[in-house]
Amino acid sequence: MVVKPQSWVRWLFLPLVLLGLGACATPPLALPDPTGPQVTPRAAVVEGLPSTEQIWGGVIVGVHNRVDHSLLEVVSYPQRNQEPQTARMTDGRFRLEVGGFLDPVDYRTGRRITARGSVQRTEAGRIGEVDYVFPVMVASELYLWPEVAAPERRSGGVSFGIGIGIGL
Repeated sequence: MVVKPQSWVRWLFLPLVLLGLGACATPPLALPDPTGPQVTPRAAVVEGLPSTEQIWGGVIVGVHNRVDHSLLEVVSYPQRNQEPQTARMTDGRFRLEVGGFLDPVDYRTGRRITARGSVQRTEAGRIGEVDYVFPVMVASELYLWPEVAAPERRSGGVSFGIGIGIGL
């Protein structure tokens, strides 16, 4: 069988097109308008509150529902396409104020979240026995990331296949 040059080029071109489309994936939240410098929660406390909207993301560590709003405490992480990269070092913590009620079942500890909004103030708080200053973002938009399914664990035992082995 003779392979035509055109079919070989198609097979080379297809993965490049798919890679290019994946690189163009849109993030879940609209970018702030106008786009200003993005700062971390830690820098917002040290250097001063940013004047432009920010997009911060991380992992929820607390949910507090008030009469007219909900307040989430979030451990901030660097982002890639607005998705918190939890394998990296944290960027500090922040509080996220959201109008209305957020159900603690959905917005529970350990869920990843990304928010867009203005950083309007700081609040004194505590993490364990340590005093901490939290920047407070008033959210105009939220994105709760899908939960990642935990890999199934195989119980130990004997398994048969080509050869005989013991699975741990």
